[in-house]
Amino acid sequence: MSWRILFLLVVFERFLLWDGLAQVTDPARDPNRDIRFEQRLNQVVTLDEHFTDEHGNTVRLDQYFHQRPVILALGYYQCPMLCGVVLNALVQGLQDLPPTLAKRDFNFIFVSIDPQENPELANNKLENYLRRYGWAPAAERWHFLTGVEPSIKRLADQVGFRYRYDQVSKQYVHPSGLVVLTPSGKISSYLLGVEFPAKEIDRSISLARNDAVGAAVSPLILLCFSSNVAPGTVAYVVLVIMRVAAVLTMILLGVIIYRANRARSKDLTT
Repeated sequence: MSWRILFLLVVFERFLLWDGLAQVTDPARDPNRDIRFEQRLNQVVTLDEHFTDEHGNTVRLDQYFHQRPVILALGYYQCPMLCGVVLNALVQGLQDLPPTLAKRDFNFIFVSIDPQENPELANNKLENYLRRYGWAPAAERWHFLTGVEPSIKRLADQVGFRYRYDQVSKQYVHPSGLVVLTPSGKISSYLLGVEFPAKEIDRSISLARNDAVGAAVSPLILLCFSSNVAPGTVAYVVLVIMRVAAVLTMILLGVIIYRANRARSKDLTT
């Protein structure tokens, strides 16, 4: 009985742990190796791209600039993973700021990277987050856009937002974070990850308002869902921990079964 348990454990370990780790640690086999924010600080974004706003109107990006800084987010409205987390974290950080025009004097733009999404989805998402934010002036300053693929790709490329569509999961794989731009469209700073403390938001907006550029931040960020996760991401660490824990659990179970069988054998021979 014991050799059978040992055989099963070896097979389990081989396929669950080592094959999985080889897959995510081999750059050649990792389809997400290029999914990240390339931080293009001080680059001026072209603002003549056309998109569709939440009301179905054709708009140009430059109509949201010039007067105040802009926080830009890219993702998609039907994202099952990080997009909602990022927006919730932004709202939470903003709610911790004093509700004054001076502190919250910026425009927020969310651009969908899925060209199949429509203004109705955008408007539903906008209304949802305006309710959560609970700050009336945001109704004039928050905008949720959709667009055609060429415009989306040009904007994403200019801010260094690398993403891809995963045919297996039917989802977009993309990094999580925000881009903060000056009123003239210059990239001032990045807020990466899924947590944006009020102090960091305030600092980033202040830099952009003064036409200043911040320093690059840590590139270790979460990716939206994919079957393979890239080394250096939080998702990768979680994957390794889960696999190691699973193997240890199986080993422990095997030891328990083995000892129980030995005890039973002793009882039968006495």
